[in-house]
Amino acid sequence: MSTTEGQLRCKHPGCLKYYKEEDNSDTACHYHSGQPIFHDTKKGWTCCNKTVYDWDEFQKLPTCTVGRHTDKK
Repeated sequence: MSTTEGQLRCKHPGCLKYYKEEDNSDTACHYHSGQPIFHDTKKGWTCCNKTVYDWDEFQKLPTCTVGRHTDKK
């Protein structure tokens, strides 16, 4: 359990934000439910079928899943 000042760190790919469990809700976390894709120069996510070629663009890809934060892998 990673914490900072009583907060937990979300383990969802694309989120990784700190949160307090009492503030967690069904719409609090925006993340990727799939796995990252790294093939040659392509980068993307299996869950939303979007690929880019630049690392900065990969990090800016919008998340495709909404749910609760979790501190479990």
